[in-house]
Amino acid sequence: MYELENSYWWFIARRRLVQEWIAEALSKTAGSSEALARTVFDVGCGTGANGKMLEQFGQFYGTDMSQEALRFCHERGLQRLARTWVEHLCFATDSFDVITALDMLEHVDDDMAGMKELFRVCKPGGFLLVTVPAYGFLWSEHDEALHHRRRYTASELRNKLSVAGFEIQRISYFITFLFFVVFAMRFWQNLRKSAVSPKTGLVVLPKFINQCLIWLLDLERVLVRLFNFPLGVSIICLAQKPLSAPASSGKRLP
Repeated sequence: MYELENSYWWFIARRRLVQEWIAEALSKTAGSSEALARTVFDVGCGTGANGKMLEQFGQFYGTDMSQEALRFCHERGLQRLARTWVEHLCFATDSFDVITALDMLEHVDDDMAGMKELFRVCKPGGFLLVTVPAYGFLWSEHDEALHHRRRYTASELRNKLSVAGFEIQRISYFITFLFFVVFAMRFWQNLRKSAVSPKTGLVVLPKFINQCLIWLLDLERVLVRLFNFPLGVSIICLAQKPLSAPASSGKRLP
């Protein structure tokens, strides 16, 4: 991931879409804090490329269960990091203005417990931006290699976040233009699966093809400004904690 996050088409496309949705949400929030006063929290921050992007929106915090991932985050210059489970976050209640959970919830045994913790640490009026892989029928050894527990539908993700307490602002599938290509590849991989250890579906492509996919998903990002896609390989959801959510005491920020 550390080597691919700044060049591989999938990472770039997701990061640009996330950046745009967060910027739009903050621009429409009446009376929102200045960027320097905001706190931004990336749960499952990986090797830190998304964290470097998120720093533009406020003071960055990150967590991951991998010590190696956190070491890479430090190499990128990120400092306020913690190693903790999403179900038991070591942060105070009502701490963060913006929270991101980017392809993280599918790794969690109890995703509802994780969502409730995200709700707890989110400030009233704060935003949660989630991305997850879509559709159980796209399950393949790629999911097994990445230790996924599940894939989602948009309605399932919407319902679970709502039960956790969030108000859904917008939800859409994305990586739509490549949906049938990915579906065919996953179906073929499942038919031919023979490896003892599962392998990821990440394939390093020639630079020109990689760039073409970035351009294609840039076009998709423009179109999703106009309407939500009805299907796709992944799902993106923007949710908000109601201003009326009751405050409660919790652990202190480190």
